[in-house]
Amino acid sequence: MALLADRPKYYWDACAWIALIQQEAGRFDSLGYLIEEAKKGNVEIWTSNFTLAEVFKRPCDGQQKGLQSADDQSFEDFIIQPFVTRVQVDLDVGTLARRLLRTYPVIAKPQDGIHVATALLNNIDELHTFDRENLLGLSNTIPRKDGIMLRICHPPKPPAPAAAAVPPLLQAIEEAKREDEQGNQAAGSNSAS
Repeated sequence: MALLADRPKYYWDACAWIALIQQEAGRFDSLGYLIEEAKKGNVEIWTSNFTLAEVFKRPCDGQQKGLQSADDQSFEDFIIQPFVTRVQVDLDVGTLARRLLRTYPVIAKPQDGIHVATALLNNIDELHTFDRENLLGLSNTIPRKDGIMLRICHPPKPPAPAAAAVPPLLQAIEEAKREDEQGNQAAGSNSAS
């Protein structure tokens, strides 16, 4: 298992959770991959407890989306897992969120201010969202508590499956078999003439 300090910290806003629970095409693979990595202890997934309410109805990528009531329990079961870190909206988060809303008008909604503030105060490596350009355009422009710029992006795609490398000895054996087959075919056609 990776050491705590070595694990990347990813913050998910409500759109990411909605896409995971509803298994949205084009998004679920990335999110499912990150969940599996978190279960293995390779990454940390963070979110605000505010997300529990926000998934009710949330504009994501220009569309109004929300969890269906049938999905509520699945979401609640996911968010309480030990591989998900939940953060309270406290005085520091609320104050920074308001200041961010005033300083960066592109953060048009208080809930987005809460997500960005939470990520900044907790030195999150990446804030994952499917929002439109409003948050994505702020990537690498706002310093976290430790002074490093916060990256805001879509969740990364899972790595492509590694091609099975053929050991050199096995390659040599396969080549020898092909040469033998070609030699046998050539000898068979010569004897047939």
